[in-house]
Amino acid sequence: LEVVLNPLFCVISGVLSQGAPTEGRLRRYVQFLVIPTVMVVYVVQPLCAALFGQFPLAMTIEGMLRPDLSPAYFTRCCPWYLLALVAWRGMVYLLWSQMRPEVAFAAMVAMSCAAGYVGGTNEMNWGGGWGAVLGYLPYFAAGYVMPFGALSEMIPKPGTGTAAAIAAGVWIYAFYVVPAVFGQALPDGHGNYMCCHPGAVSVLPGTLSPLDVTFFWTRRIARLAVEIPVVLTVIFGVLPRSETPLTYMGAHTLYSYVFHLCTSVHILRASLLMWLGVSVVEGRGTHVMILVLHIPYCLGVMLFLTSSYWRAIWSWAISPQWPALIFAEFSKSSEIREGQGMEFNAKAMRIQQ
Repeated sequence: LEVVLNPLFCVISGVLSQGAPTEGRLRRYVQFLVIPTVMVVYVVQPLCAALFGQFPLAMTIEGMLRPDLSPAYFTRCCPWYLLALVAWRGMVYLLWSQMRPEVAFAAMVAMSCAAGYVGGTNEMNWGGGWGAVLGYLPYFAAGYVMPFGALSEMIPKPGTGTAAAIAAGVWIYAFYVVPAVFGQALPDGHGNYMCCHPGAVSVLPGTLSPLDVTFFWTRRIARLAVEIPVVLTVIFGVLPRSETPLTYMGAHTLYSYVFHLCTSVHILRASLLMWLGVSVVEGRGTHVMILVLHIPYCLGVMLFLTSSYWRAIWSWAISPQWPALIFAEFSKSSEIREGQGMEFNAKAMRIQQ
């Protein structure tokens, strides 16, 4: 997960953020990312807590009517990837799009490396919030500057057998080659260098010298160098490049991401295993079988959470169309004011003449 999936999501997000910040893109950014993120934090998650977590509905409604609007609350309660998308794409429109791609890439990597020293051993810096936003920023940067179209044309599309062989090679590389080469875990993107993960300063065995801590940022660079080739290999060597029966999910992944967190699907998985009577296993073969069973389970969850029925229930919050009406009203008011201004200027010119 940490070596392939999370970096993959971040790189693809960077690719999709390429291009100039036009008015249309800014409106879509607000309508389909900023507003849904706010709705998730203040409406969707409390409702899901009441519906699926057995919390009192009255408490949920009271919390929504009297929301905590502090930045600390929003950062703490917002799913890290949503917060990251809002921050990353906002920085693109405000800052990175004004720079040459190589300068923007270097600035993002430097910002991430420096941010790893912020926060100390506070556990709030682990698992989400700004620690994850800045920790995974270099992967977003790699996607943002990637010549995706040129690489797609240059690299031939692999066949099914070749893609399966490449996927097996990626698995061996991620789980056997990388640990053997580095020996120690590298810093995790979910947080800073100090806290709560196997690659942290406070967790690594032995005592690090002050010089080791000073240059600890190089480990984040090393992890980036290790994982970016894996991500590129998966994108161009494993993922399909033509439409499949599951391609439609791509436009609705926000539903599956948000609701897999707040509908207790992990509890459903545990309940399913208990219903099947699966006992605690120790053998490698049985353990692999249990992991393989997760494939149809996860596929079923994805199919349900991206289905038209589920989207119809939650589209008002996750892919809302009502902000377009507000934008249209603002545009109409702006055009009226602009027309009145032009009419006033014309009258002033006639008076002067």
